[in-house]
Amino acid sequence: MRIRLTAMLAVILLASILLTACSSTPKQTIQYDGDPEMKASIKLMYPGGEEWFAKDYGDLFRAKYPDIEVTVIDNWDRRYKEVLEKEKPDVFALNFWDYKKLIEEDLLYDLDNLITNDAFNLDGMHSELVNFLRQQGGGKLYGLPPVFTNKAIYYNKDLFDKYNVPYPEDQMTWEELIQLAKRFPGEDGINGLYMESFSSLLEEVANNNSLSMINEKNMKVTVNTESFKKIFETLLDAYEAKAVVSPVQSGGSIYDPFITGTSAMTVKYYSYIFNNIYWAKEERGDNFQLNWDVASAPVNDSDRGTTKSLVFQNIFSVNAKSGQAQAAWELVKFVNSAEVAKAKSKTPNLSLLTRTDYIYNPEGKRLEVFYNKKPNMSWALVDESAIPVRFTSKLFVIIESEVKAVMAGVKTLDEALKSIEERGQEQLDKQLAEKSKTEEK
Repeated sequence: MRIRLTAMLAVILLASILLTACSSTPKQTIQYDGDPEMKASIKLMYPGGEEWFAKDYGDLFRAKYPDIEVTVIDNWDRRYKEVLEKEKPDVFALNFWDYKKLIEEDLLYDLDNLITNDAFNLDGMHSELVNFLRQQGGGKLYGLPPVFTNKAIYYNKDLFDKYNVPYPEDQMTWEELIQLAKRFPGEDGINGLYMESFSSLLEEVANNNSLSMINEKNMKVTVNTESFKKIFETLLDAYEAKAVVSPVQSGGSIYDPFITGTSAMTVKYYSYIFNNIYWAKEERGDNFQLNWDVASAPVNDSDRGTTKSLVFQNIFSVNAKSGQAQAAWELVKFVNSAEVAKAKSKTPNLSLLTRTDYIYNPEGKRLEVFYNKKPNMSWALVDESAIPVRFTSKLFVIIESEVKAVMAGVKTLDEALKSIEERGQEQLDKQLAEKSKTEEK
């Protein structure tokens, strides 16, 4: 089942000319450069609320625009419609799904006219992201993210050199990556690939092959199929050969197997560098020696030039109905500026900057792999809002228990798949009923 990742940051651009709202809204003119001393009060919808916004952009913006008051509305748990109707924000920081919905509902300004101004350097931004968002707007640009995130294959160069295994390459499939992992001697305590769990790896491989564990149209769990059986067989074989391990099998260390040097590879988001590698380096000092680098995340064999791992972490857009459109534009323009990107490039970040001239890379790693694929967001266009939020974790528990039974020889794979589907459906029906009762109150 595809899990749509929600937002956390965002982007947009500078330019000249003016911008007009849709015919359904009052016409307003936005100048590329507003009065730097303008006084205004605007509302921003931002996940994480004031605390996160202040840390990410707010302190910088308020220093430059002290007379523009920004009230931040936390949208971490609520969907945009509730916020839109109640709070009437002037600026949105949107995830990709909501960005698409608001375009369809004519609720966002077309920013293309403003971006034609040479002062806003579109060439300095990740062109594939800009082009992709413009395509979603039918040729018009309604917002851009200052940051995004993506996954990569992290690998231990010393382990590859020691066992004379070739480094992972860009554009590998999951099947090719697992075959590479099998070249490490599991009996020596060194395995090829660390993943958080069997179920999370299953989801990764299934998503890459455009398979979902739930049919969202009829709310049926669909795991007992030939396509899923092939994936289960591949993964079970890899786990049984100790080519792939997960934390339960690797000993309970506070560091994961890749950090401790017992797994040659892992597949993680960009934030892994700072949350795990740099954290271990800070904690252990000279005792931590990890000679690592990255290759692009696994791809689908039939479409190796795109990635389903890329996630937009807040697309900054102006509300077409805003009564403070000029001030709203100043905020959107600022967070996407080269000025802000330059400031952020001097310190570690959990996200990738869309402005490619400002990449934080003090160790000279191959960070271009996070940028070198076109986004494939087909998974994000599936409406999963009807699926109860707790269902995925429950389904994963079921999968883990059934897989353990197969590995122990207690069940056949066919029996396990049948049980996963039946138990999963029972849990889904139960949660759907609970969800329905809650919504009726």
